[in-house]
Order: sequence, then C-alpha cells, then structure tokens
Amino acid sequence: MLRKFDYSWFLLKRSLWLILPIAAIGMAENKLGKQRCTNLVIAIKGDSSTRFLNQSDVQLLVTENGGDPLMGSRLDDVALHELENRVRRNKLIKKCQVFRDLKGNIVVEVEQEKPLARWINTSDNGELRNTSGYYINEEGVFFPLSDTYSARTLLVSGSFFNNPGKMKTEKGASFMELLRFLNTDPFWKAQIAQLNADKDGEIFFTTVLGNQRIEFGTAEDYQLKFNKLKIFYENVLSKDWSRYQRISIKFQDQIVCE
Repeated sequence: MLRKFDYSWFLLKRSLWLILPIAAIGMAENKLGKQRCTNLVIAIKGDSSTRFLNQSDVQLLVTENGGDPLMGSRLDDVALHELENRVRRNKLIKKCQVFRDLKGNIVVEVEQEKPLARWINTSDNGELRNTSGYYINEEGVFFPLSDTYSARTLLVSGSFFNNPGKMKTEKGASFMELLRFLNTDPFWKAQIAQLNADKDGEIFFTTVLGNQRIEFGTAEDYQLKFNKLKIFYENVLSKDWSRYQRISIKFQDQIVCE
C-alpha cells in the first residue's frame, strides 16, 4: 500500500513539473497580450554592403506610411502576420518576421534581397538605352531597382534576360552557375566588366584590362573555357594587353584572335 502511495506521489510531482511551467508561460502570454506596444524594434539582416532600405523605410512599410502607427496599441490587437505581409509587398525584401518580445516591443526582422547581377537595357551595339532594368538574385529571381541605392554588381545585358522564365530552364540553370562563379572568383570578378547574352544564350564579355570583346559561347563548360582563357592571358596577353581586340573561345580546343 505504501509503495502504491509513493508511486502516485511520484507521478503527481512529475505532472506538476510539467504543468507549472506551461501555466506560467500562459499567464505571461496573457499579461503580455494586455500590454501596449512601447516601441518598434527594426533589425535589417544580411550583407551590410547592401543598403536598399534603412530602418526608417521599414518603419514606413510596417505602419502603412504612418497611417497605422502601432505605438500604444494593445499587443493582442496587433495582427503580426498582416504586418509581415505589409513589409513583404516591397520586392527589395526577401524575408520578414514580426514578433513581440517580453518588453512590449514589436520586433521586425527583415532580410534584403542580395543582387547577383544587374540587367541594363542596351542596344545591339552596347549603348545604354535608358535607366530601366532590374536585379537578379542568387535564385534567378528578378527584383526591381532601388530609387536611392545602386548595388555594385556584375552588369548583364541582352535579350536572353528579357524573359524571366528562361532562368528556370536547363540553359538558365547553367547561366546561374556562371553568374555565381563570376561573383566568387576574385580574378574574373575584377576582369569582367559586362556580360551580354543574345536570345539563344550566346555570351559575349567586355573586359576591364585590355578592353577586349570575348566570344564565350554558351554557359555550358564555363570553367574549362575560363581555364583556357586564363592560360592565354598568362602566356600571350600579359606581354601586350592591347594586342587583340576580339578573342573567341567558344570552340573546343582552339582560341581565335583578331
């Protein structure tokens, strides 16, 4: 009989250890819900060199340009999901999370889009037509330019980029691999000034040093082509960078120069 009583007391104690913290959390949540918003805390995450938006911009998005100030509102009455949707409507923002903390603050955490390349509208001879364009992120998604900030990134042009759906094709996937490579390789990131791609995906590069036009072909086997071009740079062009104006590496096992 004593053992049965001890066992029951043991179960009761274990149950209390589980129930009491849950009850305490529930009481804290109830108390927090009755609090009023004391402050908006805005955190912008991601690459610090990208400044599409600042904290004031995000605050205007959250508050509908000041029409819904939130300050002093009961936290229970604040629809956090709706605030997230407000912020996400801005295409320069990749992710947004809104929550409340124990101090009565509404916390807004956003992550800006990170551009991999910037498409510019040019004519067939490379002349800039107007200031229209867009950025391309690391997933191949297009997003708009900012009115206040221009990111330093690879410039791309050409009709291949006119259709966003192409970036989801097999040829588009090869293109994305090439763009990621050009953003991570120190030598080619510094050397390639602009990439142009026609409707068939044929690529032409303009270089910084030597100002050459490089006929690259398609994005397939891009690493082999860059290795071949680098050997040509080291053995030939390093002696006279202005020797050739046109270099073609689009064909296997050969380099054509003019």
